[in-house]
Amino acid sequence: MAKKRLGGFSQIHVAPLTGSTFGTPVPIAGAKSVEAELSYENVKFYSDNAVDYNDNIFAGGEGTLTVSGLSSDEYATLFGATVSDGGVAVKSSDSAPELAILFERKKLGTAEKMLYVVYACKFQPPSLTAQTLEGSVEEENVELTFSIRELDTKEVYYMLDSETHGGTQVTNWYTQVQFPA
Repeated sequence: MAKKRLGGFSQIHVAPLTGSTFGTPVPIAGAKSVEAELSYENVKFYSDNAVDYNDNIFAGGEGTLTVSGLSSDEYATLFGATVSDGGVAVKSSDSAPELAILFERKKLGTAEKMLYVVYACKFQPPSLTAQTLEGSVEEENVELTFSIRELDTKEVYYMLDSETHGGTQVTNWYTQVQFPA
């Protein structure tokens, strides 16, 4: 039972998706949490006073990535913003790229991990928020929302247990987006 328990969240990377090809994953520093919710639509068809077709059809998804902050380069990577002379120009005409999100979770009580990739995500720029300092300093995280779609080949996400599926996929996890063997 202990080998199934997971904890932590680290090594957040994103890889650009162009057509059906993924670029090299790049790290996003300061990962705090990720949550992805997939949506399925129940479809039923009736004939002869009975259900003759019943299925759940993937209808996309959405998620939230919380980070401790964003650098100028991360703004450009995640949202398609323009970085110039140390500043970031966010325009209404910016087009956020589709990205794969890669990360890992530790398998508690072992040196192993579960590796994850969510294949086709698109981030929305975050809201601007700020708070005055009142005595003590509290961490102000950045919450990023994203949408999820399936690839043309129907993949949505892939997870890999490093304990049972070692080898090149684990070794190459953060250098190249992986698919089921």
